[in-house]
Amino acid sequence: MAGKLGYRGLTPILVLCLLTSCAPTRTLPTQGAKEKKRATIQKKKEDRKPKKDSETRPFKEIHPIAGKRIVSLQKVYEIQVPVGPKSIERMPDDKHILVNSLYAHKVSIIDASTFQIVKAIPVGGEPVECAFTQGGRLAWVSLYDKGKVVVVDTDEGRVMHEIKVGVIPKEVAASPNEKWIYVANWSSNFISVIDAQSFTRVKDVVVGRIPRGICFSPDGKYAYVANMGGSTLTKIDVKNDHTVIKSIPIGINPRHLVITKDGQYIYASNNIEGALRKLDAATERVVGIAKVGRRPRTIELSPNEKYIFVCNYEDDNIGVVDAETMEQIFTVETSTHPIGVTITQDGKHLWVANYRTSLVYVYKVIYE
Repeated sequence: MAGKLGYRGLTPILVLCLLTSCAPTRTLPTQGAKEKKRATIQKKKEDRKPKKDSETRPFKEIHPIAGKRIVSLQKVYEIQVPVGPKSIERMPDDKHILVNSLYAHKVSIIDASTFQIVKAIPVGGEPVECAFTQGGRLAWVSLYDKGKVVVVDTDEGRVMHEIKVGVIPKEVAASPNEKWIYVANWSSNFISVIDAQSFTRVKDVVVGRIPRGICFSPDGKYAYVANMGGSTLTKIDVKNDHTVIKSIPIGINPRHLVITKDGQYIYASNNIEGALRKLDAATERVVGIAKVGRRPRTIELSPNEKYIFVCNYEDDNIGVVDAETMEQIFTVETSTHPIGVTITQDGKHLWVANYRTSLVYVYKVIYE
């Protein structure tokens, strides 16, 4: 019958038996097999349920620029700001940009979508740098000429607190848990530690000569301070009463620091050398050096951490450095003396503060 009709209409088990000359038998499913089948059905149901991107896909798949290569920067806008922009920061809401204008004694807040200044807040002195807490509601601003940090309520547009620190305060950084504010006092050779809840200065930590850049490890255990008057970083144990642990060699005249999201690498601009160094935070050794422009100042990591943007102050350009190869792959012209740089969270726009002309340039970041 099989030869005449083929195997059409026969069950798969019977076909198998005919092919192997065995008698067909019927096997009842075991308890274990039933449970396995139920588990398979349940898994299919679970797979059909919608899931959040953060639960199902890693950063490299969901971020719009992940894995993409930067090929150029295209200037799309310029904004005249109050005189002497010393730094520029993306605010935590990613909708506004804050500019510290040294000689105007003001901080300006720019709408990142319209490129218009929406607030210009007098701060009673020469603002240099700032850090944010409470989602950007509070901006902690160092006043170069007053030896103070002022706390600006960015919603209300006013100074709400003043805290006395050291001589010529520069960089300001907030710990990841927003419990502490660190202030680098350029001419006092110490870091002022401020309790962010009580708005009080609780300790001064002696570091190296002319402290400037500050960054915290992502877990908040450590802080690193660039000693611009030497060639080291000072590592501080934040959770052990802000105690200095050691000095780490980082090259001559380190100015600004940034750290990767996982805390693996710290990048430092070496102002006099015209270099950018990459430090392995675990081994505390320099693992890469990039030759950049003259007098590199502020640096900024791209959101995917594949590139570092460098303000080449004396060359009047922005350098783009490949973070893996540690090579400056191209530069783009700015106005005179670019000194501050920040990038939007989606990686689409780079903002640059030009010190001499008081212009902010906005560049579209071109990827391929």
